[in-house]
Amino acid sequence: MAYRPHANRKPKRSSTGGPLLSWQIPTDPESRWPAFGAAVVVIAGQAWVAVSLSLNPVWLFPAISAVLLVASVAVYLPQRTEPSPIMRALAVSLIGMLVIANAVSLVELVRNIFVGVAGITPVGLLLVGIVLWIVNIAIFALVYWELDGDGPDMRADGYRDFPDLVFPQQQPDQQGLAPANWKPTFPDYLYVSLTAATAFSPTDAMPYSKRVKLVMGVESTMSLAIVAMIVARAINIARG
Repeated sequence: MAYRPHANRKPKRSSTGGPLLSWQIPTDPESRWPAFGAAVVVIAGQAWVAVSLSLNPVWLFPAISAVLLVASVAVYLPQRTEPSPIMRALAVSLIGMLVIANAVSLVELVRNIFVGVAGITPVGLLLVGIVLWIVNIAIFALVYWELDGDGPDMRADGYRDFPDLVFPQQQPDQQGLAPANWKPTFPDYLYVSLTAATAFSPTDAMPYSKRVKLVMGVESTMSLAIVAMIVARAINIARG
């Protein structure tokens, strides 16, 4: 599935004239199925949150995201020899829609906590906050996965001089601890998102580009807001 790098392509030289760095070595394209699975979980979670918070219309964001996901799978299934611009556009559109939907849900959660417009119980709001936080982690894992090196297809070609995120396995002083052509896959980006959502800062993988720094700042801010709402609900419930 997906595209395969041309066999007759020659790897480019390192920008310093030395040996190729790990992210510059061409590899087989990474499967998109784990990301598709994560998107299904996110859409289901956002649909549940929308129903719980009585977002109107409830079906709007989940329906649009589901259509984009189905279209992404349909474009991904045929084999090809080059990265698909349509696949890239659909992936970016889907992820953008998921981020917008979560931001809207967060605003609605804050309104419900301070105004109580939906009439949901304190325990219900606590559960909504927890689900929203988990979904937020999955969404930004997708963002990092599609953003770093311009996505999994471009990372496979190994034609970028500089990655957006640098993992320990890509550091020259970590040679011997991972294969020479090691590249991050979706679980690695899921861990990056989890640590950004819990520590509110990067941990093992460092953001090097301005766009990833901006994204990580947005995730940390949203996560902090969601956690604050969860704590507020938990204190309210504890006090009875």
